[in-house]
Amino acid sequence: MGKPRLPWKRGPVAWKVACRSDEIRAALDRATRGFFSLRQTAKMLGVSTQPLRNWIKTGYLRADGPRHQLNKVEVDRFVAWLAKRAVPYSHKTYARRCLAGTRMFALPFARLDRARFSWPANREALTPGELARLVPCHPSLIVKAIRQGKLRGRRKSRCRWEVTKRAWEGRFMRAGI
Repeated sequence: MGKPRLPWKRGPVAWKVACRSDEIRAALDRATRGFFSLRQTAKMLGVSTQPLRNWIKTGYLRADGPRHQLNKVEVDRFVAWLAKRAVPYSHKTYARRCLAGTRMFALPFARLDRARFSWPANREALTPGELARLVPCHPSLIVKAIRQGKLRGRRKSRCRWEVTKRAWEGRFMRAGI
């Protein structure tokens, strides 16, 4: 998953600026200076300097003033553009996008969700080891799903679990296909 280019799809900062656009544009009108430094602009917009650096790097803002300062007209244009086009930031893909390149994954049971296999005939329940061979995954993933309440399991003995076909299909609908 690549980095989204539109500012409001990269994080909630652009939407916050868009929500405060009237207040920011009024402050810009009151300002007597024609150019603002990166820090002054960030303070006026109510954000840190990093989103501004990102917006300059991607070409949404131009730092064409002396010593790479931001022109008052350019900041006003950018804020008006955000007010017109920005949409609320969706948190649905936030964790997935942040953890995409790491070994940690935001959805630890995604492998179980994607599993497609036929349940063995004449077997009411399977142990985590037997399920792991069908999925394929490590048995500890299935035990973790049971312990976290993502999958209903029953105890065979004090340290052994088993998962019924009904419990598996109730949680992972596509798995029984």
